[in-house]
Amino acid sequence: MMQFDVKSLRVSFPDSARKRLFKPVPMIEVLHGVSFQVARGDSIGIVGESGSGKSTLARALLRLSETSGGSICFEGQELIGLSEHELRPLRRRMQIIFQDSQSALNPRLTVGSIVAEPLISNGLVKSSAQARDKAVELLELAGLSESFSKRYAHQLSGGQRQRVGIARALALNPEVIVADEIVSGLDVSVQAQLLQLLDKLRKDRGLTLLLISHDLSVVRATCEKVIVMRGGDIVENGMTNEVFEHPHQKYTQRLLRAIPLPDVDPTWIHRVQLEESAEPA
Repeated sequence: MMQFDVKSLRVSFPDSARKRLFKPVPMIEVLHGVSFQVARGDSIGIVGESGSGKSTLARALLRLSETSGGSICFEGQELIGLSEHELRPLRRRMQIIFQDSQSALNPRLTVGSIVAEPLISNGLVKSSAQARDKAVELLELAGLSESFSKRYAHQLSGGQRQRVGIARALALNPEVIVADEIVSGLDVSVQAQLLQLLDKLRKDRGLTLLLISHDLSVVRATCEKVIVMRGGDIVENGMTNEVFEHPHQKYTQRLLRAIPLPDVDPTWIHRVQLEESAEPA
């Protein structure tokens, strides 16, 4: 049984630009009946240009966006049509890390409180002290020391905020993590550290990882499989090496040519780490 089995999935949004007075807002379809499967433990990159439907697909998969047609089965259970009450126990098993780490973290709460919040709201801890200790444990798992638990989001760098997002996502011990452009705009060395952390957590915990990125080098270095999207459709879907080395679609070929390096380098994460370790303290 596949962890996700998606068939003919469609998503439409209101098109306010075409609204007419006293008439219903017309809808614009942004996902055009996409179908794919995700096996437990897969690491899948979802790539494409801006507006291709990558983030919409991921949000629909987790039922964070409404769908207008099709089917999403998770572990054999149909998700479309379930109420929020019925979805609640399933949401604990599927977590997302957002691109904009600044707005994703509550500026009024300390980092420790942010990570502890899902533990408390889901009744997974019996006291505030236990919540605090578990939050520190999760932060350390994400590469942040205990001292970070007392800081606020604005006191952290972009990479540190994303580590907090990872810690919070792990709080409910999920089976699936969606990482939506989480290394976009970060230094190459910070990207390498975060991607290595995600890969280690995936292997150690048997997680399924869906990594959304416009950077094909990131996907090549991190994901075993890749889905290429264009204009709300899946145009290629397969093993990363096969798709990148022998792309069938001209669109995929154009994306590969747009990479600012002569070739996609699958070893760049390891290479960046070696360069950093060789630098004097």
